[in-house]
Amino acid sequence: MVRVKLDVLKATFALLLLGVTANAVAGAALSAEDYAQKGLASAEHFPGLASLCDISELPRDMFRLDGEGKKRLHRDGKKSRSNREGKNRRHIAPQQVFDNLYYVGAGNVASWAIDTGESIVLVDALNSDEQAEKYIVNGLAALGLSNKPVSHLIISHGHGDHYGGFELIKSRYSPRIVMSEVEFNVLEKDRFASFRWGNKPQRDMVVNDGDVLTINGTQLSMYVTPGHTPGTLTLVFPVTDGDEQHRAVLWGGTGLNYGPDVPRIKAYTNSASQMQTRVLAQNIDVFLSNHPGRAGTRQKLDNLSNRSEGAPHPFVQGKDVVLKAFSLLENCTRAQWMHIEETRSQ
Repeated sequence: MVRVKLDVLKATFALLLLGVTANAVAGAALSAEDYAQKGLASAEHFPGLASLCDISELPRDMFRLDGEGKKRLHRDGKKSRSNREGKNRRHIAPQQVFDNLYYVGAGNVASWAIDTGESIVLVDALNSDEQAEKYIVNGLAALGLSNKPVSHLIISHGHGDHYGGFELIKSRYSPRIVMSEVEFNVLEKDRFASFRWGNKPQRDMVVNDGDVLTINGTQLSMYVTPGHTPGTLTLVFPVTDGDEQHRAVLWGGTGLNYGPDVPRIKAYTNSASQMQTRVLAQNIDVFLSNHPGRAGTRQKLDNLSNRSEGAPHPFVQGKDVVLKAFSLLENCTRAQWMHIEETRSQ
């Protein structure tokens, strides 16, 4: 425990030396636009995150009450997200990413399978039972993993595109359903109900910030990172590539789709800042997302398929690049809530 605390202190000091936490020093000297530009400076490796830096409009609430007082995904006169994303919603074939990690998601939303040796741990269940059958169940079979039980289904957060297929997964494999306590509480209050989403997962295995699940010797560190939702869960876990050992972070939720909620966006900023400390302390060198378009997953999978012997692993971008992802998230969400406050003060 003492060693862990020392590592965190060292990591915090290193961040200060690197200037990553210069925001705390510069403070009011910088405007919202300044922070947006600081964030965009880190977008070179993660162009899919750059939209968070757009402060030309206030964030939209995708969960507005409809005329009957029901929560519905808001649609306005603009092109639907499905049309805007276009190619990003195409099928992605199941693929082994590391010796112990597999992609079994769709083109627009991810599901990751962590092989712990004796069982599979799934992270997220896609939009629906149909998608879960097509991509997860059939994907595991195509990858030669259908003989292994699925012991746990970890749901990153309570939006239906991540839990929608849980009933099929539960009926097929009988896994423990894992989610943060905060998110279970939110779902029980029907916070995210929508006409597009079916039944919600009931409270099962509850985790809190800093909990570690050890499954067949594989340690999965759980961090509650509020922002996208109040109880978004981010995972850190080991991955291997032959003789090389790496640590991956699976960021649990990215978009700002709940309107100009300053306290909630500030929580996002704080979560991204804390993750930078963990990246340094734990030497995390792989950044993953539960939406392929956010982390360039499709391109990395293509590069991995064409990887020549001895070439670098496309998903191993290094600790410094992972830091840039969280620097972007921190600076751009700071720009968002500062822009909201600036707009309201005019």
